[in-house]
Amino acid sequence: MSPAPESVIIETGSRLHFGLIDPVGSSGRLYAGAGVMVESPGVRLAARLSQDGDRVAAEDPVAGRVADFICRFRKHTGCDARFNIEIASCPGDHLGLGTGTQLGMAVSTACSNLLGLDGEIEAVAGRTDRGRRSAIGVHGFERGGFLIDGGKTEERELSALRARIELPRAWRFLLVIAPGHHGLSGQQEADCFEQLGAIPAETVGRLEALLDKGLLTAAENDDWPAFSRALHEFGLLAGEPFQEAQGGAFSTDLAAEIARHLRGAGIEGVGQSSWGPALYALLPGQREAETAAEELRKRFGLHDGEIRVTRPRNRGATVEAGA
Repeated sequence: MSPAPESVIIETGSRLHFGLIDPVGSSGRLYAGAGVMVESPGVRLAARLSQDGDRVAAEDPVAGRVADFICRFRKHTGCDARFNIEIASCPGDHLGLGTGTQLGMAVSTACSNLLGLDGEIEAVAGRTDRGRRSAIGVHGFERGGFLIDGGKTEERELSALRARIELPRAWRFLLVIAPGHHGLSGQQEADCFEQLGAIPAETVGRLEALLDKGLLTAAENDDWPAFSRALHEFGLLAGEPFQEAQGGAFSTDLAAEIARHLRGAGIEGVGQSSWGPALYALLPGQREAETAAEELRKRFGLHDGEIRVTRPRNRGATVEAGA
């Protein structure tokens, strides 16, 4: 047990998931894949113990998610404490940003700290049932950076982190989120995974090569063009098994149209995060990203909430304890 603070403030970013190598375990490993943490949009919450029942200050449906995570935390830990949690910022759920995992990890970390509970990252994730498939968001919460999930052999265990590297500080991700659309989740997502066929060994091999010889090497060498080319190919190839479920390489017609436009303009590192609708494009710097964002705003009529420029988050969540 650690000394328990009276209050905790936690801040984390969002997770972009570039794709799974083998979502059905044909190669013996489930859910191995790659992704990156970005600074915004992010989750920020303040928490303290409550003397008269749980209190959650947040807009719906975020308030409901927080209440559910608190209940899961109590179930897994056996504690009877009540919590007062205020959400200062949180992106929408099921947008391809890994919001559920970042919020769940933030709630679990806050409640654990307030009770003085120790534990490795796997224990913290388990207290709110996170990391059941991909572990990119869990490891990203702890460490940030560009992450490769090593996969697992059992559904219930948390995948080990196979590799982590910090992306160059100058690089920027341009995010576009199509309005009015949400990616698959819950039972629909589970049904999709159940219906997937075996992934050819040649596909798994190519994805592995793109990770090890493409993405990792390019990131280490600050090679934006090479990283961009490998990123686009990895995303398309990893997404092929899911195209039937979402109606194509992208979850919305708008995302597909924007992706074609960006690629036509010479921006190669374009792809969809998880089930979308979040579309990402990698740019070499802030100026280039802002120029591309402004051009997309004008061409496609996008609003500020639908497009943003963000940087890689090469650090884990910040935890600030207070009196």
